[in-house]
Amino acid sequence: MLQKSVLFLFLFFSLSINSQTLQEILNISLDKPNGTARFESMGGAFGALGGDLSAININPASSSVFNDNEYTLTLSTEKKSNKSLFFNNSKKVNNNKFSVNQAGGVWLLKNLGGGNINKISFGINAQTINSFNNSFEIVGRNKSNSIDKFFLNNSLGFNSSDLSVGNNESIAGVYKYLGENFGYSAQQAFLAYQAYLINYDKDSNSFYSLANYSEGVDQEYISETKGVNTKYNINFAVQFKENYYFGLNINTHEIYINNYIRHKESNFASNSAITGITFENNLVTQGEGLSIQLGGIAKFNSFRLGLSYQSPTWYNLWDETYQYLETQSVDKDGVKYQDKIDPRVINSYPEYKLTSPSSITTSAAIIFGKLGLLSLDIINRDYSKIKAKPNRDFLNTNKKIENQLTNTVDIRLGTEIKIERLSLRAGYGKFGSPYAGSIGVNNDSKIIDDSKLYSFGMGYDFGETLISFSYKMLESNKHHQLFDSGLTDFAKIDSNNSASTLSVVFKF
Repeated sequence: MLQKSVLFLFLFFSLSINSQTLQEILNISLDKPNGTARFESMGGAFGALGGDLSAININPASSSVFNDNEYTLTLSTEKKSNKSLFFNNSKKVNNNKFSVNQAGGVWLLKNLGGGNINKISFGINAQTINSFNNSFEIVGRNKSNSIDKFFLNNSLGFNSSDLSVGNNESIAGVYKYLGENFGYSAQQAFLAYQAYLINYDKDSNSFYSLANYSEGVDQEYISETKGVNTKYNINFAVQFKENYYFGLNINTHEIYINNYIRHKESNFASNSAITGITFENNLVTQGEGLSIQLGGIAKFNSFRLGLSYQSPTWYNLWDETYQYLETQSVDKDGVKYQDKIDPRVINSYPEYKLTSPSSITTSAAIIFGKLGLLSLDIINRDYSKIKAKPNRDFLNTNKKIENQLTNTVDIRLGTEIKIERLSLRAGYGKFGSPYAGSIGVNNDSKIIDDSKLYSFGMGYDFGETLISFSYKMLESNKHHQLFDSGLTDFAKIDSNNSASTLSVVFKF
């Protein structure tokens, strides 16, 4: 333990004690269009329209456009289909999820006399801004890379005595001690050393791998994620004279993400001491956030303009991890071994702060009398402004954010045609990639490509009750990096997500 303590002084400023990667931090900051059935069927293009509970989440002035008090409840079923491609091997996985997508209400104070304020509105709305429920599987034969490089990279700066278990110590005790005093890297090196995946060479003062994959190695990577980012709007808005609307949102956020990864390797070279590897990592991220929104809408006969500002979301987050490593090996005499390193320790990392980027939404709409409407939203958001704190723990991550992420321009287009009490709707969305650069042999692909949304739906007005239905399809492609160090190969994942949504609106 004395050597561990001395080494800690040397490594204190170079080791990150947090387990979050750039991909995971970006995932928290992404905002995807979810909401009422009317909102989703029109592609979320409501910044200049209002009159919908989910529109409040785009432009807080929207609530003062309502003509009646309303309650809305939205239910949704979501299907996600992910097809991976890894070294010419493909694997398809389907996911299904039922959820309450949105719930809220708005209350109006009208006919306030002869002043300039014609209407005051108060609204409360809760809706999903990002569902993390997803799973995919990556399989293929890697001819040049193994997870042993991930563990070797994390072993730099340590020696065998730092990662050993003494007579009066236990696997769990040393693993916990290393995490609390040395951080994430020390624990990864400890797992690999105790599972006999890596060994120490005193002459070179470094670790080396016992795995031989000169002929390639079969890899199977499974990722299963559950969770949601829920946004709660507390809304206040006013109608100024006849044609101007102004609003304010104070938003709170609740976030929960549980990501389980299992990585398996088999079919090593015939002379490899290691014959199989199974690594499991479970990361749970929880937290709360706060943000504000300001917005306005102006009417000019049949033409409407909207402008809204979404502040950064200031998150307070904390992580927990659980890990397990198992290896199969064989010695020179052909005796087979199985080593399971399961510390049964939940690592609780210090609370940290994450600031997501702000956004500005510019909107326009044309109202064709009682026949229908056409609406457009343009959203600007700069993902390079994401910031994680304390900076000493996220120094490398923040540099990657500044260098690899960029500004995006999202476009949402929606239309609605009314036939007496029946409404027919359609929408389209294009969402820019938050990544600045490209990857691949031809440097022609981004980690996350631009994605497209297609939607349609219908609604019927029964008078005091409205029922709406929507169906949307989101096409997206990304390149998933297996690990942030060592085994950094990418797998292409083509995603086709669809959602059916039902909303019930009660007027009073």
